[in-house]
Amino acid sequence: MSGEPLRPSGAKHLRLRVENCILTVLELSQKLGEGAIRPEIIKQFERLKDSLKFVTDEAVDERDIHRIENATNQLLSQIKVSEGERGANTLCDGPMH
Repeated sequence: MSGEPLRPSGAKHLRLRVENCILTVLELSQKLGEGAIRPEIIKQFERLKDSLKFVTDEAVDERDIHRIENATNQLLSQIKVSEGERGANTLCDGPMH
């Protein structure tokens, strides 16, 4: 053993990145409460989560991942601006990093 942490295969890694984006948005929506994130955005992420069950690891494309990550980052930036410091303190149950 080389002592290096185990890393998921390339395709599996891409899938995990998508799943993390989806779960981040859906969990954040629950914490913020209904209506904080536009319902149509939440529906899109829920559909993406449901459809991901039928996608093989090999079918996940890096360009698609970048689009999903960019959309997630834009949404998080908008929430940060609209929630300000008040929101930052209520979104995290654990210590802030």
